[in-house]
Amino acid sequence: MEEKTYLDQIYNLLLQYGPKVLSAVLILVVGLWLIRRVSRSFDAVLHRRRIDDSLRPFFTSLVDVAMKVALLLVVAGQVGIETTSFIAVFSAVAFAVGLALQGSLGNFASGVLILLFRPYRVGDLISVGDHQGHVAEIQIFNTILTTDHAKKIIVPNSKMTEGPIVNIVKGAEVLVEVSVLVDSATPLTVLREAADAAAKHGEWLLPGRPVEVVVTGISRDDMKVDIGWWTMGEHYMQTADIIHEALRQEFEVREIKLAKERRREGI
Repeated sequence: MEEKTYLDQIYNLLLQYGPKVLSAVLILVVGLWLIRRVSRSFDAVLHRRRIDDSLRPFFTSLVDVAMKVALLLVVAGQVGIETTSFIAVFSAVAFAVGLALQGSLGNFASGVLILLFRPYRVGDLISVGDHQGHVAEIQIFNTILTTDHAKKIIVPNSKMTEGPIVNIVKGAEVLVEVSVLVDSATPLTVLREAADAAAKHGEWLLPGRPVEVVVTGISRDDMKVDIGWWTMGEHYMQTADIIHEALRQEFEVREIKLAKERRREGI
C-alpha cells in the first residue's frame, strides 16, 4: 500500500512537471543553437564593418553571454522556478561590481572609443600629458607607449581621452620646432644662417622646404624665436635630437648668445 502511494506520487510529479521539463530542455537546446548562430552572424557583421580585432571578440562574447543569461531565465521560468528573485540578486551584484570597478569601467569605455574612432594608431608618435612615445599597443584598458630609450609607458585609456593628444603620424610631413631665447641685439640674418647651417646636419629633413625662423616675442633684453625644420613623422624624434645639437654648435660658431647666458654675464 505504501509502495503504491510512492508510485502514485512519482506519477503525479511526472504528470505535473514532466511536460515542463521536456519543454524547458527543448527550449534550452534550440536556444543554444540559435545563440550560436546569432553570435557567428554578429561577429561576421562586425568583421564586415571593419571593427577592430581587439574589440570584435569582446563584443561577440558580450552578446553571447547576455543571450545565454536571458535563455537560462526563460528556461527557469518554464520549469516553474520564480525568476524575480534571481533578477533582483543579479541586479544588486551588477550594481556592486559596477561601483567597485568604476575606474576600470571608465578605462574600458575610453578604450572602446579609442578603438572605434582611431585618434591614433599603432606606430604613431604621440604626446599626452608629460609622456611621449610610439604607440606599441592599444588595449581595452590601457595604451602602451615605448620610448627611444626602450622604456615602456602604460597609460590608462581614461587619461588618453580626458585631455589633448599630440599625434605625429607616420607618412605625414611634420614641423620640428625649437624655441630659443636669445639676446635682443642678435641680427635675424645671423639666426637664419645658423638655422640653415643646422639643417645640413639633418639627413631626414625634407628637401625644398625652407627653414622657418619666426620671432614670437621681444623685450629690452631678450628675444624669443621659434625655428622649425620639416621632416616626416617617422623621423621626428631622430631629427629633433640631431637638430638641437646642430643648432647649439652653429650658435657657438656665430657667437649667438642665449638670453640666459647674457644675464649671467651681467651679474
